[in-house]
Amino acid sequence: MRNNNFTIAILVFSIFLNACYTKKQNSKDSDSPTADTIKYKVEDFVAKIKKHYQKTLSIKAFSLNHHYLNKQYRDHDYWDYQTPNRIMSQRVVEVDLVKKHFYDNDIYYTSGGLLLDRAHFQNDKESFAYERNGSYWGKRILNQGMGNFYRMSYILMDVDFLAVRPLLAETNIEGNITLQQDIKSGTTTLTHTTSDDNIINYEFSNNPLQLVSVNNKSNSAIFVYDDYQTTRGITFARTVNQYYDGATEPNYIIYNDQFEIIEKVDPAKLRVPEGYGPEIPKSDGVLVSKEIAKDLYLITDSSAAYNALFKVNGDEIIVFGASGKVKFAEKTIELILDKFPKKKITSVYVTHPHGHQIAGLKVFVDQDIEILADEYSIAAIKAYSPFADDITRFKFRTIEHEQIINGTHFYVLENMHSKRQGFVYFKDSGIIFQAHFLHIPLDNTIAKVIPSYTRTFIDFVRNKQLKVKRIVGNYRNNNISVEVMNKTYDAIM
Repeated sequence: MRNNNFTIAILVFSIFLNACYTKKQNSKDSDSPTADTIKYKVEDFVAKIKKHYQKTLSIKAFSLNHHYLNKQYRDHDYWDYQTPNRIMSQRVVEVDLVKKHFYDNDIYYTSGGLLLDRAHFQNDKESFAYERNGSYWGKRILNQGMGNFYRMSYILMDVDFLAVRPLLAETNIEGNITLQQDIKSGTTTLTHTTSDDNIINYEFSNNPLQLVSVNNKSNSAIFVYDDYQTTRGITFARTVNQYYDGATEPNYIIYNDQFEIIEKVDPAKLRVPEGYGPEIPKSDGVLVSKEIAKDLYLITDSSAAYNALFKVNGDEIIVFGASGKVKFAEKTIELILDKFPKKKITSVYVTHPHGHQIAGLKVFVDQDIEILADEYSIAAIKAYSPFADDITRFKFRTIEHEQIINGTHFYVLENMHSKRQGFVYFKDSGIIFQAHFLHIPLDNTIAKVIPSYTRTFIDFVRNKQLKVKRIVGNYRNNNISVEVMNKTYDAIM
């Protein structure tokens, strides 16, 4: 019995000594590091990153092919606002980081088959954009002016070893970079305060050493990197999820397909292709009105970027297509009331509920002007988040398919651009006002790819046997002829 008690005592004493030693070690390890130790750890980790990316630091020019899914294209441009859809795009770029040259071809596919295929470039002397498909601009070119290399900052963020370059270029590491380690997750975060006071967090996994995310707190943008693969000796993340303004799911999902080191941007891509021109004139911002039929007036500016109509019915005026932008709506109301000070604008018509059609509606609401739209569009307008605080002040009148108001015929079609989309027909003058059924550039170029909803519109006009003399587009071309409409239809076939 004594032997057993002695053995137990020895065991307890050993456990006590071990606990004391462990406590001492833990106490030593938990001591707060000195400022010099922190400096060393930060500089050491930055040096480790530089060594990791050493092979890529010499890259001065590259090409990148990727495709991406876009959840939200600027202004809620969805087929159905209740089920936001992701749109796929393809992008091919060539970039010279030293000369600040770039070529950027972005191909954007939308609901219904509209293809936006645009190219941008910048060389030493000029920067232009043009359309390869001719959907909106036709053969005309847009002079972007120099200083457009900022466009490539988004591309650089899509490649992990290019995204970290501002961090690695920092010379005042002690003053502008802090380090935080998370033992549990096995990650290290470097917080970089840039020269312009932006605060950016770079999170790295420790094993293997890889960039996990970049959080630009100043721009409310988070980039998450994943699916690292090695091709021809270069390792990079093949998937990048981008989150903006606190989004809980990615606004963009980037898939990096191919990265190549090049000597320079292909010179043939740094000039306007043969057969293009002239330049698209800059808008002077001055709206003018012209009577194009009895009591029917066109409103436009020098560029015809935005067009609207208004119809005078006695002392009342209905406006068509002026609600896409706040400034355009304000100027339109001012012009109409200057021209007809004794008449009243009673209503504004909305063809469909995309953001570029409704963003300026509150200007009309503030003037106690009624909104005319179909049932689906009214529901979408009510769900449009920028109107949430004012929606109770909106006055609506529901427009039915084939409804006639003061001689104006309203039609609402099911189509692939928007779940419901309308247009108006002024029977007496043979004029149609439409938005985004026909994408006809000002130079009447016929695009190489025609969306399905264009055919839906033309088929309806033909089957209804509408006698048309002129089609006014809400954007760009306000004088589309029946001949051009027919050529567009033939291009579909």
